[in-house]
Amino acid sequence: MPKVYAHWHAFPVYLAGCLLASGPAGCASAPEGDRRVQRPDVAPATQPSASLLLGETRVQPMYRQLLAVDLPTVVRVASARATDVREARERVKSAEGRYEAAVEALFPVIAPTFAWQHLDGVNQNANGTLVSTNFSNLVPAVTLQWIVNPGRVYYDIVASRRRLDATREQERASELDTLRVAANQFYDLVLAQATVAVAQQSVKQSEEALRLTARRVRAGTALAADESRARASLAGRRQDLILALNNFYQASVALTVTLHLDATVTLVPGPSAIAQTTLVRDDLPIDRAIATAVEQRPDLQAARSLLAAAKADTGAVTWGAIGPQLQAAYSAGALRTEVGGQTFGPHEQQKASASAGFVLGMSTFGQAKAAGANARAVALDVERRLDQVRAQIVSAQQDSAASAMLIPIATEQVAAAEEALRLAQANVTAGTMLLLDVLQAEDELDNARLRYARAVAHYNQSQVRLLAALGLLDVNSIPPAATQPAGQ
Repeated sequence: MPKVYAHWHAFPVYLAGCLLASGPAGCASAPEGDRRVQRPDVAPATQPSASLLLGETRVQPMYRQLLAVDLPTVVRVASARATDVREARERVKSAEGRYEAAVEALFPVIAPTFAWQHLDGVNQNANGTLVSTNFSNLVPAVTLQWIVNPGRVYYDIVASRRRLDATREQERASELDTLRVAANQFYDLVLAQATVAVAQQSVKQSEEALRLTARRVRAGTALAADESRARASLAGRRQDLILALNNFYQASVALTVTLHLDATVTLVPGPSAIAQTTLVRDDLPIDRAIATAVEQRPDLQAARSLLAAAKADTGAVTWGAIGPQLQAAYSAGALRTEVGGQTFGPHEQQKASASAGFVLGMSTFGQAKAAGANARAVALDVERRLDQVRAQIVSAQQDSAASAMLIPIATEQVAAAEEALRLAQANVTAGTMLLLDVLQAEDELDNARLRYARAVAHYNQSQVRLLAALGLLDVNSIPPAATQPAGQ
């Protein structure tokens, strides 16, 4: 092999090492996720004592079976099976392939060839005269060809690496968003089951009121209108129960879609009580919360990586126009010829060439303009995401604070409504109150129970949204179901 090839054929490898070693962090360093700041601790020291007692609900499966789930199981299944998460992982693999292709563009192309030529007739001699010829040539060869614009390839590598970092962050963002949706849907299911329990209890109370009223009518101590009123109340509560069951089944279907499970399986909350769970301490300052989100939110990390990639695209367009284009080729083969029944060869053939030049087309100006506009658009997207993050944190904190204030008031309302119903039932038995008073007391108790259930469920949902807004929601941030206090 000629010495010239021994020298220049290693130049692409040397250039690749130089580019990767001297490139910015996005080109040669570890992935963006490996450089993220340490995860802050925002959990509270203690948990509140309130809990939502789901009650003994009699729910039949829609089609096949009931499947009990708790929140830790839901988030684990969502992380492993959710279609959006798996799709994001495939996009990471695609970005890895594009990054590898950008790096591999530095290396020469290997082109094995096998050429055969036969000529029978007149051919032109080297001095221009025509001669009669009859020969065949066989030329097997291997060609190494290297065409590269170093500046453009460098920025292409930087851009593809930044996009790889962005897709890895987008994978985390997809998982975080899926966990947020799954957790909120679980609490929707919890609230739906609590509503069913309240509706079932209301039906029982109305059935008992109708039985007692019918007995009193037969005894002559109540009016027929009281019995009609009791029947109407029972019919209304049975309708409420049917609607509550339908809402429960719809909540189950929505959760199965997120978890990529069979929708014909009816999901039910496994725990008999769901505790009021604080994931982010109440005394976390809003400025600290926003700063944490800026550092931890994977979608913000992805947006910043895409901005760096867009800027690198601008550099690639510029260097593609003004940067030198280097070309080199080396071919090694053999020539075998048959002439007049005689065979000559094969004899070794080697060819080498190298050149450098510039390629400037008018379309370069338009490409540079488009690349610059794209970089500015990506920068605006980063600003928009920052505004959305601030709004999400403020909204979730406000929801959490409002629900936290509602829970003790709702607890007091439930206790007062239960006492009012007990007194009304006792007074009706004693003949000092009307059945209408009992029915009103039952309505007030049902309303109080539903208010309490909504307050607890919405508080937990707001805490999940707040933790997700901070960028800290993952499978390890959900307390195990065993640590949640029993229902009160």
